[in-house]
Amino acid sequence: MLFKRLIIFITITGFPILLISQEETLSRLDEIIEEIASASDSELDYTTLFDALEKYWYDPIDLNQATETQLKELLFLNEFQIYSIIKYRKKYGNFMSIYELQFVDGMDLLTLKRLLPFVTVADVRRTETLDLKKALTYGKNVTFLRYQQTLQQKSGYIPVPDSILAINPDKSRYLGSPYKLYFRHSFQFKNRLLFGITAEKDDGEQFFRGAQKYGFDFYSAHFQLNDVWKFKKIIVGDYLAQFGQGLTLWSGLSFGKTSSISGVMKKARGINKYSSVNETSFFRGQASTINFGKFNFTEFISYKNIDGTITSISDTTDSDIIEEQYLTSFLETGYHRTPSEIKKRKTISEFVTGFNANYTLNKLRLGATGVYYNYSIPIGSRTEPYRFFDFNGSSNSNFGVDYIYTQNKLILFGETSLSQNLGWASLNGALIDFVPEFKMSLVHRYYRPDYQNMYTNPFSEGNKAYNESGLFIGTEIFPRKYWKIESFFDSWNYPWLRYSVNSPSTGNDMLVQISYFPKRNLDMYFRYRNKTKQKNNTEITTGIRPLTDYNTTRYRYHLNYVVNKNLTLKSRIELSNYKINERDDWGFMIYQDFQFKPDRLPLTFTARVAVFEIDSYDAAIYAYEPDVLYGFSVPAYYGQGLRNVLVVKYTASRNIDFWFRISNTYFNDRDYISSGLDKINGRNKTDVKLQLRYKF
Repeated sequence: MLFKRLIIFITITGFPILLISQEETLSRLDEIIEEIASASDSELDYTTLFDALEKYWYDPIDLNQATETQLKELLFLNEFQIYSIIKYRKKYGNFMSIYELQFVDGMDLLTLKRLLPFVTVADVRRTETLDLKKALTYGKNVTFLRYQQTLQQKSGYIPVPDSILAINPDKSRYLGSPYKLYFRHSFQFKNRLLFGITAEKDDGEQFFRGAQKYGFDFYSAHFQLNDVWKFKKIIVGDYLAQFGQGLTLWSGLSFGKTSSISGVMKKARGINKYSSVNETSFFRGQASTINFGKFNFTEFISYKNIDGTITSISDTTDSDIIEEQYLTSFLETGYHRTPSEIKKRKTISEFVTGFNANYTLNKLRLGATGVYYNYSIPIGSRTEPYRFFDFNGSSNSNFGVDYIYTQNKLILFGETSLSQNLGWASLNGALIDFVPEFKMSLVHRYYRPDYQNMYTNPFSEGNKAYNESGLFIGTEIFPRKYWKIESFFDSWNYPWLRYSVNSPSTGNDMLVQISYFPKRNLDMYFRYRNKTKQKNNTEITTGIRPLTDYNTTRYRYHLNYVVNKNLTLKSRIELSNYKINERDDWGFMIYQDFQFKPDRLPLTFTARVAVFEIDSYDAAIYAYEPDVLYGFSVPAYYGQGLRNVLVVKYTASRNIDFWFRISNTYFNDRDYISSGLDKINGRNKTDVKLQLRYKF
């Protein structure tokens, strides 16, 4: 009790400092997402991540009842911090204040600032049964409507004569209108009852006519119940399934290598509702998780139609002509704008079923996952040498086992998985928290070329679970107060061929990031990253092409400065360099962000001015941009030009918000933008978004 009284005294006296940091650091949820996106070199759909954070923003996790599963949904927490929170509660009893977290082993100040808005300490511990009438009365409804369009006319929307359209319909024009529509309605009662519907029409797709007679091109719906009797989760509709380290089964969003060393260990969330607009990486059907003390069992069934290219092959026998159909490729873009894209829409049925079982025994958690896939049309074999080991046929299955072992400041984790053809893949790693000032991570993976899996997303160079062997070493050092140094080195080899690589190859990736946060309203970092890979030497025109190295180097300086409660500034300078043979491409991008919130007006203004000059797409620079809520943009900057972005949010009332976004890119090194049906004649591309949110 003496320890508890001391904690209460310290937390009360330190309360103002932490409170200021909380309000200042997490004034917007997308700051966390921006941090994750800044390490990604592609434009991803962050809706799933945002959903997980927003859920606990409005209904914080009670630290005295928090489960490991709930804490895993806060993706900025690493496994050791989650373990330490639960261990602290068992050792010292219930938390008396959220600020008691600063005494939890492994909790640094930056993580604490992010965590505070998502947790609480309830006055009374209670277990309440789900009252459906009460849930429907007091639940939170949120509706989104969004309109988006490029103002300049693309070639695909220019009227063409029917005669030309008949000759080449796929390259003449888009069949639909140039605007994009998004609708979403969600309902949530605490974390017990959740349901919703999401719909989207891409630009160029028809709306209530033609191939889309029912309006939107894509619809998604879900219904989820949590903590009902022995069932932890019951889901009907669209959902995600994520288990182990992503080798056997992982659908939906997954992050690769980031500056955070703890990111190498995936935090599997099991089954969860799906409310995004990616039209391929989800399951549709039914799933549930049931709990028996330390044992959890999850079953799932999915059936949905997916897009693909089908080829027919005729085989003549003595008396008959037999025609067989094969799937030659999947269409994962979700676009249905031209006759050929529409022809590929929902051409094949996919059936998936499986299970996951895990058992926790003190410091060890063991899991097993099995999954079976079946397709209505068999996937055909490919003739390219690099695709020799690709899966072909109508059905496949995978089985894997995973583990997490926690001992004081050491966490061991891994997964090994087997495919139906007896190909296998294995990943094993460790997180070591030597002292608060020094942490380390190690990951070794070995993925055989013949391992076959349709839903896999493990830690790897390309988020693929085949044809790769490598070792990752990462460190995190706090050399002195206000300083943090993160670094990693990853080396790998590909034992089999790859696209544009006609022999086994190697590669390596290294990063060093130095962060400095001297004041609560000021932080900055410098990042250096260098990646070397191999591919065919295209300068050799005859005979066998030997491999040649190509190298990408990036330098970044980033500054965040909260001037006052009304004005926040973000500045970045980034250089990129791409080298291959005698070619040496350079690029730079400088941007300045402003966020201004007037005292007496319900408005928020966010703006960006960016200047860039980049020699080629190979040296492109990616940067997360300001956007409307649930609108995520991480474009590639390349060429030479100027980009401006303005986002205005207007809060009409406590229930109604409006967003307006306009972005413009001006290129001074070309007279047209893009190609094909997306071609714009001119040097400007301007996009607008209008969005409404209604809460009730």
